Amino acid sequence: MKRVFYWLSFTLYWKIFYRLYLIARKHPRYNYHCKFINNLSKIKDIKTNILTKEQKIETDKFYKKYYGKKISYSFHNMIVGYNNFFDVKYISPDIFWKFIDKLNRQDSSGFIFYDKNFLYNFSERAKIKTPKRFFYSTNNLFFDSNDNIISKEELYKKISNLGEAFIKPTNMFDSGYAKNCKLINIIDGIDLYSRKGIKDIIKKYYSHDFIIQEKIVCHKSISDIYPNAVNTFSIYTFIWNGEIKTIDKPILKIGMNGSITDYSGIQGNGLIIAINDDGILFDSALCIKQSKWYSYHPDTKVLFKNHKIENFQKVLETAKKLHSYVPWLGFCRWDITIGVDGEPILIELENPAELLQQQILHKEGFFGKYTEEILLYLKEDMK
Repeated sequence: MKRVFYWLSFTLYWKIFYRLYLIARKHPRYNYHCKFINNLSKIKDIKTNILTKEQKIETDKFYKKYYGKKISYSFHNMIVGYNNFFDVKYISPDIFWKFIDKLNRQDSSGFIFYDKNFLYNFSERAKIKTPKRFFYSTNNLFFDSNDNIISKEELYKKISNLGEAFIKPTNMFDSGYAKNCKLINIIDGIDLYSRKGIKDIIKKYYSHDFIIQEKIVCHKSISDIYPNAVNTFSIYTFIWNGEIKTIDKPILKIGMNGSITDYSGIQGNGLIIAINDDGILFDSALCIKQSKWYSYHPDTKVLFKNHKIENFQKVLETAKKLHSYVPWLGFCRWDITIGVDGEPILIELENPAELLQQQILHKEGFFGKYTEEILLYLKEDMK
């Protein structure tokens, strides 16, 4: 009965009270957060009251000292429920998003940076590789690979024999959870994979703001794990005390079960695994949807322990370099992979809305060594 009470309390908080809070603030991430909350509440076997009395006291004391008040134990309980490891510095979403809002622009215009077409505006200046862009659409305008405006009919004509490519929405609210990210192969106007006409596909799934790119092939040290998807590293960077810093919790997102995407969130069957700065994978990967840990990839049987990703240090350097070209954003999340030539490829600049995965995998609070000073910063701001 006690477990049911905690579960209902947790669900009520996320599905009602926090949602009302977002609506009251007219928060531009409202829809994104609601998707996350709705799917989180579907995981019925989350343990909701497993902290010991001593751990609760330690958590209260820590947050009272640095944040000025106690916090809910919900996320500490959830993370420990996954990884069986307690860290007093685990961060909850309300604190995380409060910090993000302080560093990033809060109005909706700031979200243009997360449009997947926008990254081409600065990646070329940064001399960082991106997937070749064949065609794209923004604000009901259509462009070819040379950024020339073309009509929709011209688009259909030019794309009719494009061959194999990848198509996806570019607006962050339309593309969450890998929605409508598709591998296509267009011959004579027909997608050979779905047997549907490209006109029908675009009209049904991509009414506005989309991109058609080349299919990326990952470096052997990545594709050996799972070859069907572009497996990407999720890297966080932020501007703090006049420097661009990296959150020391990189993860690798891996597809499985035939999926062509690496989406590994609550709705997807992908895997996530921690990786250290030397490119060595941790021992186990997690499928959040299944609440299941894997010591090897279920499709390829590749063992995760001590598997080394070549040139991973370049990925971390690339993320910091890219951030210097968008200093208007104080906090960024980068999806980057490594190509067959060993060079990093920027896939996306993402909305930094996830923090659960990093804490579960690395068994440490999201901000790590910066936790105390960040909490004090927020505490001072609340006075």
